[in-house]
Amino acid sequence: MKRISTLKTLVLATSMLAAGAVNAWAGDGTKESPYTVAELNAQKSSLEASGATVWVKADLKGLGEDGQSTDNADTEDADGKTVRHMAALFGDATGTFVAYSWHILGQLALTDLTNTTDLLIALTYGTAGHPYGNTNYPEYASSEEPAEAHFSLEEVHGALQVTIANGLRGYHVPSCYTVPQGMVATTVTAGYTISKGSTITYRDFNGSDAESYLIPKNAAMVLIADNGTYDLVLSTGLYPQSITNSNSLNPGTQAGVNVIPMKNNALRYHYRFVAASDKVGFERNRTESTEVELAAKDEVYLTINGNDNHFYGHWTWETDDRNWISWQGETTGIEHVAVAGNSVQQPVYNLRGQRLGGLQHGLNIVGGRKVLSR
Repeated sequence: MKRISTLKTLVLATSMLAAGAVNAWAGDGTKESPYTVAELNAQKSSLEASGATVWVKADLKGLGEDGQSTDNADTEDADGKTVRHMAALFGDATGTFVAYSWHILGQLALTDLTNTTDLLIALTYGTAGHPYGNTNYPEYASSEEPAEAHFSLEEVHGALQVTIANGLRGYHVPSCYTVPQGMVATTVTAGYTISKGSTITYRDFNGSDAESYLIPKNAAMVLIADNGTYDLVLSTGLYPQSITNSNSLNPGTQAGVNVIPMKNNALRYHYRFVAASDKVGFERNRTESTEVELAAKDEVYLTINGNDNHFYGHWTWETDDRNWISWQGETTGIEHVAVAGNSVQQPVYNLRGQRLGGLQHGLNIVGGRKVLSR
């Protein structure tokens, strides 16, 4: 995975001040001292000439083609061609600016964000085809932004805070974001072989100071971290990425019942990811095989082959009703990782390592994991 390219900053030259820039500006365009909107707008010519990336502090006023809407989703024209509404309107008491933002805000609605004020924004001012602060990978420059000079977003800080309450959270958002330090983003892939039946594999991506991983748009992930609230930095993703959204986790589309069309007449079941204080795993909560019920639009669910006779862990189902699959990946800040029914196919041990004839009331060890039996 390549590191996110360090953003260039623009500091006013003393020659510009001598030439008549007499205002005592509050910001210098660095991340530590961002411009106001008025300062940003005053320097379009020099920004266009330099190609530098600068920072501004602003509020998000609206989305959509006119920069005033709450919805930024694609639409189709009369010929069925996709129309991408890439503009977003930002401002403060000194004015406003419009930024073309497909790579960051293209599919977002204002309701997807947790904050729209005092955002720290990295951007460039230039024309179409400019690598927008990403000179190492100019092939990733947008070909869909307008030809005239315009602002193009690079990063947005402070717009999306995610709370981890029980060590893990299934999550997706219709934009790219980076994994912060101390957080792990995990993909979950369900596979099937005749000899082993269904299996689940986990792949972890770790954030750190030196290297942050970018999550693709609308990728369904399980985020693992110590309990707390984290800022997910919205990013363009204009560089090679090691994470794809091709895993067996799927993004929800709405709170409530989500209906998933059947593919190739294959029976599949859909399991909502659950991270509670007493259990972590995937729960099937609808009788219809094409449905799953989610508490929030940003939740995720796991899809598996519904015809399988075997499953993870010695290739047996954990419960007779096949409605629960325990989490077998990494955990953080969780004391108990599974709750099982009375039907367990694996050997059961107590906390002293003594083998038991079956689950006992309280904590048991099954497959190397703590299991709470009620």
